[in-house]
Amino acid sequence: MAIVPNSVTIDEYLATSYSPDREYVDGIILERNMGKGRHAFVQLQVGIRLTEQTRSLSRVVTVEHRTRVSPERVRIPDVCVVEQLEEVTTQPPLLCVEILSPDDHWKRVLAAISDYHLMGVPYVWVVDPYSIRAWTFELDQPPREVLDGKLTAPAFGLELTLTDILP
Repeated sequence: MAIVPNSVTIDEYLATSYSPDREYVDGIILERNMGKGRHAFVQLQVGIRLTEQTRSLSRVVTVEHRTRVSPERVRIPDVCVVEQLEEVTTQPPLLCVEILSPDDHWKRVLAAISDYHLMGVPYVWVVDPYSIRAWTFELDQPPREVLDGKLTAPAFGLELTLTDILP
């Protein structure tokens, strides 16, 4: 993941469109690893299945949507579930999902998870479509590897099975 050398203000970042979009951390613009085939497939499946589960609950599923986790940080989760759609998410999502790419590093993923939790996001799921593994990071709980094949956010009645989302 490359760091764009020029620092910009949060207002400049928010007023700029990048293709592909980039994250903003303390004045630095960070390029994201772009997903390849498996990543794209899993991202779509997660989005579809969460939309099926949340539609009747008046919740919204977004994909690659800017989420302002703090005054000087904007993350872009692969998928998230929110109570209300905003141009830039400022209210804590109910769930953020990170899907690993071959070039992702755990240091970056854990930093994003920390930011989500500091914002108040109660659940973060991490899916690795290459090793066929997944983890649940629940606020104020130790991380848990998914060994039964089910990703859950029980407080919101959300559940996905790995067999439903993996190629």
